[in-house]
Amino acid sequence: MISEKSLSKVCRPAVLGRGRIIAQRSDRIWNRTCSYSGSRTSIEACVDSSSGYEDHYRCGITIDEAADEVVDYHCTCPAARRYPGPCKHSIALALDFNRNAGAYKGHSPQNQTSTSRVLGEYLDRACAPAPVRVALAADAAPGTVGLKVTIEHEYDWYLRLRIAGPRGSYVVRDVGELAQDIMAGAFHEYGKKLAFVHSLDMFDAQSRPVAELLVRAVQNRRSFASSRVAPRVFGMPGLQTPIGRELRLSQPELDELIALHVGRTLEVEVVSEGVQQPARDVTVADGDPQVGLRIKEARYGAFDLEREGEAEFFTTPGHLYALTQDALFRCSKRLLDVAPFLTSVYSSHAPRVLLGERDVPRFAAAVLPRVGEAMHVDAPQEVLDQMPQPLRLDFYLDHARQGVTCRAEASYGARRLSVLRRDPDAVPDYARDAAGEARARQLVQQYFRLPAAGGTVATIGEKDTPAIARLLLDGMDRLREAGTVHVTDAFDRMLRREAPRVQVGLSVRSNLINLRVSADDLPLDELFGLLASYRRHRRFHRLRDGSFVDLAGADLSQAAALAEELGLTARDLAAGEVSIPSYKAFLLDSIMTDEQKDESFRAYVDGFRSVDPKRFEPPASVAAQLRPYQRAGFQWLSALAAMGFGGILADEMGLGKSVQMISFLLANRGRGTSLVVCPSSLVYNWVAEFQKFAPQMDVAPVVGTAPERARIRRERGHEVLVTSYDLLRRDIEAYAPMDFWCEVLDEAQYIKNHETLSARAVKAVTARHRFALTGTPIENRLSELWSIFDYLMPGLLGGYDRFRERYEDPILAGDADCANRLRAAIGPFVLRRLKRDVLSDLPDKLEQVVYAQLEGEQRQLYNAHEQALRLSLTSQTDQEFTRGKLQVLAELMRLRQLCCDPRLVYDDYDGPSAKLDTIFSLVERVVDAQAKVLVFSQFTSYLDLIAQRLDASGIAHFMLTGSTPKRRRLELVDAFNQDDTPVFLISLKAGGTGLNLTGASVVVHADPWWNAAAQNQATDRAHRIGQTREVTVYKVIARDTVEDRILALQEAKSELANQVVGEGGGASLSSLRKEDLVDLLGQ
Repeated sequence: MISEKSLSKVCRPAVLGRGRIIAQRSDRIWNRTCSYSGSRTSIEACVDSSSGYEDHYRCGITIDEAADEVVDYHCTCPAARRYPGPCKHSIALALDFNRNAGAYKGHSPQNQTSTSRVLGEYLDRACAPAPVRVALAADAAPGTVGLKVTIEHEYDWYLRLRIAGPRGSYVVRDVGELAQDIMAGAFHEYGKKLAFVHSLDMFDAQSRPVAELLVRAVQNRRSFASSRVAPRVFGMPGLQTPIGRELRLSQPELDELIALHVGRTLEVEVVSEGVQQPARDVTVADGDPQVGLRIKEARYGAFDLEREGEAEFFTTPGHLYALTQDALFRCSKRLLDVAPFLTSVYSSHAPRVLLGERDVPRFAAAVLPRVGEAMHVDAPQEVLDQMPQPLRLDFYLDHARQGVTCRAEASYGARRLSVLRRDPDAVPDYARDAAGEARARQLVQQYFRLPAAGGTVATIGEKDTPAIARLLLDGMDRLREAGTVHVTDAFDRMLRREAPRVQVGLSVRSNLINLRVSADDLPLDELFGLLASYRRHRRFHRLRDGSFVDLAGADLSQAAALAEELGLTARDLAAGEVSIPSYKAFLLDSIMTDEQKDESFRAYVDGFRSVDPKRFEPPASVAAQLRPYQRAGFQWLSALAAMGFGGILADEMGLGKSVQMISFLLANRGRGTSLVVCPSSLVYNWVAEFQKFAPQMDVAPVVGTAPERARIRRERGHEVLVTSYDLLRRDIEAYAPMDFWCEVLDEAQYIKNHETLSARAVKAVTARHRFALTGTPIENRLSELWSIFDYLMPGLLGGYDRFRERYEDPILAGDADCANRLRAAIGPFVLRRLKRDVLSDLPDKLEQVVYAQLEGEQRQLYNAHEQALRLSLTSQTDQEFTRGKLQVLAELMRLRQLCCDPRLVYDDYDGPSAKLDTIFSLVERVVDAQAKVLVFSQFTSYLDLIAQRLDASGIAHFMLTGSTPKRRRLELVDAFNQDDTPVFLISLKAGGTGLNLTGASVVVHADPWWNAAAQNQATDRAHRIGQTREVTVYKVIARDTVEDRILALQEAKSELANQVVGEGGGASLSSLRKEDLVDLLGQ
């Protein structure tokens, strides 16, 4: 048996509580066995699972009954691998054995022959000789022992102690030994009148804090005993001084000791000038002693400084103390401010302190004012007359052709002096406030250029507009705070304008937006510069005549936003009227008020937002097959095309974007040939979709050899051509002379990088209408969204450099207003619906992270690689990192492969693979439940290892990778959806898009990809229209590895896309900085 107290020492209280609950249900514990080895008992059993992760777990625990302690434990549950200490199942087993030992096979009571530790310890105490200890223990009861403190000062401060009980007191001969006795709770005999066990509760209320301070002080000295760091760095001199009868106090310890005695007495002993004064009791108090200074005339123009009141001052950092005959004061800040004077001159033991005639001016200027504020000073008028008079400052500002000027003067009564004149040979004038004048000179220098030696006028050049604006913005206020400011009329005329009111009007003419601008009496050719200053948050704008416009409180936000959003030039604004492309109407509508829009503009915008359903009816052959949201998508596409716009159909994966587009193309049949561009793996999918929903249309895949593709393009009668990004890039010259009615990009994220040949190729195709289909318009960066719109409607978001400055950088910096402006600009041209919003009959998607715990050789290999990469990264400069980034990323990939299976890195590895075991366990459960599962991985070699494991267990499966022929892909998909093959192994990049695999209800991601959107696309191969069962998604993660941190990185990066189009993307491997990679490697 083992006590619950001993169990509580090896597990958390919550685990012990859960173990009790399980043990109360003895029917959940079965197959009980036990064995013995000396005093050790090993118990094993099966415990039913309550989590549903497994049916039951096999667990065991070994206890030493004689010592009443846990020796070992194990369990097959996830918690046992994840957390330290025994799990609830092992605890339940121990508690069950306490109650039902006879139910355990192999139990033999006669094996328990040695005395239990609990009883043995009691016997030791009961049988120990006690008479002397009992007698001595009676000398002191809890709360009756006191400590009498003495502090001694000789260069440093020392602590001595006397310890007292009810019957007598003793000098503490070794302070360190006393501290050790308190720490150990040891029994110590001081003499016949005092002996007790040294626990803190034995000391009285006043002595207990002193005892605690003593213990900490001794512990500190032991901690620093072997330190190479100079103890004075820590403000604790004497840490290495031996401890005996006296303890040398550090300054913080002295502060604490004195604070403990405020309002009480303390014995003080001072050695001064080599003479030891008698020890005396003083009262510790907060306050100041009665001290003062009398200055008396002496011979030859000198003066004697005599102290009024006796006190010796000493300091610690932040404190000033004054020791008198009967008190120790913690002084106020008033005296602390003159502590250097008090601790040196005032506390001097010299018989006489003399002030020579030559130093009287210095003393009167630098010392007497401060000391006079801190204490009473009695001084002759001759000395008081030499104290400096209060400084008064005057600043004189003027504006001339050369610029702005400033004169600064200091006044002392009737005496006036230039602050700016510098004479290096001048004799110090102690009657002047040198510090005050220096501050004034530095203030002027912050806004003006100081004059040369001998000069008195500071200047700002007339062309230095930023400096003049800075003076007007905050310099004037700071000068007024320092003194009196005087300005001339010429200076006043510089600031003579209030910000004008800018008025804007909108109308529509010939399918273009007409924008009109006016600005009160401000010339329109000045408006561009004025708005630029406002956008830069400048307080002042300087006009061409040299005057400044005060922009404080100006309401120019709308005009500035318009100019910025529309990219208006100075010429545009100077003209007062400009034509804007019609696709900017919706952005303007979000910025302008109704009063600024005429009837033509409002009608134009409302005509798009309120599309008449009867105006755009889908073809009858597909209408019955369209869901309501798909019909709305068809109408949206039709309305955009009618107005000459393009757009992104960005519905979540699985909502049928292709059928909406096919319906749109079918409705516009006869208007010309259309081109569909998609990934190569989806070319035949598109052909099949057309055959299903629009069999009457002539659709041709442009595939095969170059001559075959040329023949297909030359053939007449094709209404839709379908080709891949790769083939379009190769054939772009052949497409140059062709005119298409509509160009459609599927998986438009393929052109997310606007600098790629694919992006350039699709933009080079001539088409009257352009549309893009993608479930992830933003995967990593906002530049991807710009690239798609640069294809759809070049100019909507401007050039990329302007887009990055206007939108991308501010949004990445957290500018929510900027994100809203971008959403307003693109909102009408992006249609995005989520499954949860439009498919009430679609089953739920449950996501769960399943952790695998690396152990043994696999953990050792991973840790070694991770540590090596971490050390390499932290030792690299930024330049070295940039040059060797490919090598770093390759090593990062090896880390991820080690998480999956070390055989991906080491061919001769034959140890355990935690993740493979976890994945196989999940697959087995799915197969046993007669369900189907998709297993995605980025590593095709890992899929091979999973396939080997499945083959060994006789589990049928399909596999799809990048090497699978296109036609074979469709055959595999159809076979999986129709036959009873339970497992489909799929390469994430090869099969993450364009496939319909609703035959599966479980998805397993074997390893996390940087981009969460790619994983979501893969998941939606199963969670899409046609799915009738709940889809469970397992993300298998190796705990405490780079995979853990990839998940966190996905979450952080995905927030970017949420701000603009409503769903997140993920991280970008190529965009990771050195700091990101170091964070991924953990600590």
